[in-house]
Amino acid sequence: MESDTILSNHLLTNSSHSVDKLDYKILNLMTQDDDNKTIAEKLKVPLSTIQRRTRILIKKEYAKQIRRLNYKKLGLNKGLIHIYLGSGNMRKMAEELLSNDGIVSAGVHVGNSDIVGEFVYEDSEQLVDLISRVKHMDEVEKVVWSEEVYLLAGRQESILAVINRIIDRQ
Repeated sequence: MESDTILSNHLLTNSSHSVDKLDYKILNLMTQDDDNKTIAEKLKVPLSTIQRRTRILIKKEYAKQIRRLNYKKLGLNKGLIHIYLGSGNMRKMAEELLSNDGIVSAGVHVGNSDIVGEFVYEDSEQLVDLISRVKHMDEVEKVVWSEEVYLLAGRQESILAVINRIIDRQ
């Protein structure tokens, strides 16, 4: 137990902490929505160690706790808006996009579109207003949007396969 305390103090004070094999195993189970007690049981590690490790992993931002609204249940529609820029500062444009009502997130992308925004709206009029505002933003050349009909959760095995390869290398 003393080594756990030393490790915990090291993790909390050392900003260049490298995730170890146990951390990856914990992260792996966190992606499956396992709680600390279940993780401790599966890994045969004391619950206090798992609680401390998950707290550190979240504090150090190796994992994030995200809560998502059920837009459909709330009577809202959800979609993506893809913005193509002629030139300009993509980060500034993404931040400007976030200033619009209904925009949930805005990401700068490399590849197809420059900025992808996630948005929610109640009716077609709100959607048209949003698209019109975006089209009038400086440097916007093209706007493409789509409405999400439903979202299928990804296979946990896909994420786990990547994490397991990392664990095996350690």
